[in-house]
Amino acid sequence: MDFENRAKVAQRLDPEWAARVIRNLRQIELDWYHAYDTLSTRMMTEAFLAIEKVVKAPWQIVENEWSTQVVCPEWKMTRGVGTGDMWLQISEISADEDGYEHTWLAAVTQTAPSMLCVELTFRRGLQEHAQAIIRDDKAVTALRKLGFARDEDRKALFIPIHIEAEALAQAFEMNDLTPTVAPFSKAMALALAAKVELGKLLEQIRAATKSK
Repeated sequence: MDFENRAKVAQRLDPEWAARVIRNLRQIELDWYHAYDTLSTRMMTEAFLAIEKVVKAPWQIVENEWSTQVVCPEWKMTRGVGTGDMWLQISEISADEDGYEHTWLAAVTQTAPSMLCVELTFRRGLQEHAQAIIRDDKAVTALRKLGFARDEDRKALFIPIHIEAEALAQAFEMNDLTPTVAPFSKAMALALAAKVELGKLLEQIRAATKSK
């Protein structure tokens, strides 16, 4: 959205709503900081621990500062060093065209136009071919039957992760997130169980890349 359109949208704001936001700005800013930082970090840490329990050899789990990745030795790059040709990753898929920033909390509770998921991710050199093959309904039929969904815009395969907002609120209130973050481990377990079909998909993508 360009500046002119943003200005038009801003002028259509409800004056009473705008005034209420300003009067509560101190609390809103404080709450946003904790939602974005402290609370999201706590939830994602608990999610990592839950995922760690379902990741068994030959799978390997990797945590970096912005996501959790699960890699398979069979999917390693044939040349060079990197995460692999393909891996599973905790990602955010947003339906918001402006791409404004959401907290992990808003994404997992789907209280924003966004969701968290276990996404099938490819290295840069394979992405174009991967998207083309994922676009083919026949190529992904088996994976969709196993629980994968397809994002039509990004041509990505993923398994959604959703936690009800009230359930998450109660978990923080009780200071025990362990049972509440179970959707993370369930989604990852579902993805891991599709290893054979995922491998077949990767072979198609590798073959398509070599033929170019």
